[in-house]
Amino acid sequence: MKRILVLLCLALTLCLSSVVCATPLGGLAVAVSPNGNVIASAGDNRVLYVLDVAKMEVTNRVWLGSCIVDLQFNKDGSTVVAEDTDGTLHLIDAKTWKPVKQEPKAGQISPARNVDLVAGLNPDYNGHTIRFLSMTDLATKGKVSFAKGEKVLALGLDPEGARLAVLMEAVSDDAEPKGGNPPKDLKGLAVEEFRLKNDGKTSRLLVFKVADGSKISEQKIFYSPSTSAWKVLFQGDNILLVNYSNLNAQVNPKGEVTLFQLENSYNYGMGSSVDQKILMTGGLADGTYTKVADLNKVRFQPDRLPGWPEYFRGFAVTADGTAYGSTSGYRIIKIKPGGSFEKSVPVF
Repeated sequence: MKRILVLLCLALTLCLSSVVCATPLGGLAVAVSPNGNVIASAGDNRVLYVLDVAKMEVTNRVWLGSCIVDLQFNKDGSTVVAEDTDGTLHLIDAKTWKPVKQEPKAGQISPARNVDLVAGLNPDYNGHTIRFLSMTDLATKGKVSFAKGEKVLALGLDPEGARLAVLMEAVSDDAEPKGGNPPKDLKGLAVEEFRLKNDGKTSRLLVFKVADGSKISEQKIFYSPSTSAWKVLFQGDNILLVNYSNLNAQVNPKGEVTLFQLENSYNYGMGSSVDQKILMTGGLADGTYTKVADLNKVRFQPDRLPGWPEYFRGFAVTADGTAYGSTSGYRIIKIKPGGSFEKSVPVF
């Protein structure tokens, strides 16, 4: 009996470890105002923190009552759109810092701040819908709907708010081989590519015109990793699919896939500049500053805290390339343009 209890405890420990590895517990999301003077940050403790960038000090605290996973300023900095764990958007007045409106069922947000637009997903059982909402008043500006059973995995607007890229959940495909071991001469990403091409699954990558919701293109791709948390970016005509597992993909207009990895381990936290020229990712106590145009990558490490490991949870980037990362240790990490660590401050 004792041996059975020990085995059960071991199994439970392994299960919990996998959950912890996949989902960082606690911490902050982060956003920077268009003028670069104000940081807004919020997270699992349901408090919104406002920081003065010049002093890197908290100047205001507001009780939101909801766990926040993402924050985005609108075009003129007058409002903040905050997404909670239920996929509800909270519109926050950036003068009073009080919530003024809510919009449910609009999660996994992707902003196009320059045109004051954000895309959000309603994963309704009867058919997923992506809505385009104003970042100033959350008014609906358009939508793209999918048939029942079609599941959206990831989505992303281009910087101009003209195109929407959507990655659908992988499905079994009889046209793709299943099984087999990678040849021994394959190394690194070549092994991962072999596995993805031989897992019996494919995905669909679609691009829509935001103005009227019409479909621009659709590609069937072998890229079908089983993972969570995504960032979808436009690299000119290419689309970048970045996710927690750090097995990422560049997809060209022909549907050809090139796999790539970033310099940190897993992508617990992700973010990008408004123009999508800079991609930020971070894992356990390290991160990567990536120039999207050529995927030039620079790894950085902040100063370490003692005790429980600290993970990056999110990033925001200013117009000059300065980045701010938020962590599970309730800190803001400042990264210089180009990708070197500058300083860290606690948020409390």
